[in-house]
Amino acid sequence: MTDAPTTVRALGPAALIAVDVWSGLDAAAARLGEALGGEMPGLLGSADLGDGWRAVRVEPTVWWLAGPPTAVEAGLAAMETALGEDGAAVDLSGGFARLEVAGPAWRELLMIGGVFDAEDFAFGAGATAGTILHHAGVRYDVVDDHRVHILVAPSYAHDLLDHLRAVAARLEPAGRPGA
Repeated sequence: MTDAPTTVRALGPAALIAVDVWSGLDAAAARLGEALGGEMPGLLGSADLGDGWRAVRVEPTVWWLAGPPTAVEAGLAAMETALGEDGAAVDLSGGFARLEVAGPAWRELLMIGGVFDAEDFAFGAGATAGTILHHAGVRYDVVDDHRVHILVAPSYAHDLLDHLRAVAARLEPAGRPGA
């Protein structure tokens, strides 16, 4: 139990672009970072880049980049140019819904109905992991010390949102409204 509320909400639409690099990984990552205004994160890492883009490294050679919904075409063009012949960028915008859990109990909340140990403080701001939560495959992106974004297939988003809100309500101190 905590003294502050933990909130759960669906985030609005965003551009989501997958980048896969198949040759010259370090050079391609440097070009991508330069094109997007920041340094591409290392393994199991995430980072804010320029112009509202956030990069999440989901595999050794794959990043997912979330950005403003109006930036899909420009983002794809910039990423394809930066990659050259070393990789590809693909629009996945409709393939994932984004949820947010915010508050001091976010770690505890993620472990209810999941198979993930979020207690390790190495899993903090700028970390990412893929796992199962409430029977759905998810990708966690720890944005800061009190907030995690969750990427999930749209077909599971509503049920997962309901599950997370119910759990958040159970974690609330008596007399305080739920998420």
